[in-house]
Amino acid sequence: MARSKWTLMLIPHDNERVRSVQVSSNSVRALLSVILIAVLLSASFSVGFFLKQNQHWRAQRLERENLLLAAEVGEMRGQMKYLSKALDVLAEKDQSYRLISGLPVDENGNPVRSGAASVATGLRPGVGQQVAAAASDLRTLMRRAGLLRVSMDEAIVTLKANTDRLEATPSIAPADGPLSSLFSRNRKHPVLRISRPHTGIDIAAPTGEPIMAPAKGVVTFAGNRSGGYGQTVEIDHGYGYVTRFAHASRVLVRTGQRVQRGDRIAQVGATGLTSGPHLHYEVEVNGNQVDPLNFIMADVIPD
Repeated sequence: MARSKWTLMLIPHDNERVRSVQVSSNSVRALLSVILIAVLLSASFSVGFFLKQNQHWRAQRLERENLLLAAEVGEMRGQMKYLSKALDVLAEKDQSYRLISGLPVDENGNPVRSGAASVATGLRPGVGQQVAAAASDLRTLMRRAGLLRVSMDEAIVTLKANTDRLEATPSIAPADGPLSSLFSRNRKHPVLRISRPHTGIDIAAPTGEPIMAPAKGVVTFAGNRSGGYGQTVEIDHGYGYVTRFAHASRVLVRTGQRVQRGDRIAQVGATGLTSGPHLHYEVEVNGNQVDPLNFIMADVIPD
């Protein structure tokens, strides 16, 4: 069987003769195969080159991002160290507040372990470790801050309640002068000349000497009182404390008025059943008469 051939004719534009070349079909196929292989190889090399360049660019970008992330994590850890020192100071204050408030001092416990290492899987080992450590430190600081907030809230509430109670507890002498008569369950009355309980103390002072509130409270009575008290002031301090000031020459407050420790509420006098100017001072606790000397601190100075 005769082999087929291909004839290539080259026709010039001028008057030169036409040239023809005969090639076999196998040669044409071989030439086309070579050209196709060359094109495929060129395309493969081009694709590989661009893929390699893209990977290189991505690697460079990730490297820059890792460096920036490492710098940010380093700065964040520095700030967390500062926060940790601030929490240490707060922890000391919290312990002091709890001691002052009479609350037990609690241990904060161990730091919480973090599972943040998985977040840093795609990062460089060094950066990944920094991110995991920073996340663990942050969780620990958040837990410490939460515990301190709860503890300090409890301490402040208790301290405030104790402070209010202290401010409402009679603690100063209401007038300046020597004691002329003590608290007694049975004492001979200087005017009536009979034995009867003396439910307070008497402070000798000249007429007009100021009488001060021994603690904060609300005036529940201000005026003339029967039973020999004369001009009298009564103050309800809350927490079961009530104080009474009798024989005043002048009352300086009115019923319903709020007073603070050291406020002037009256002036010493000799009104009512008395043998001379002095202050008769009584203290009630939950409705029971008690010795006022138990509520006078010698070293306390009025506010």
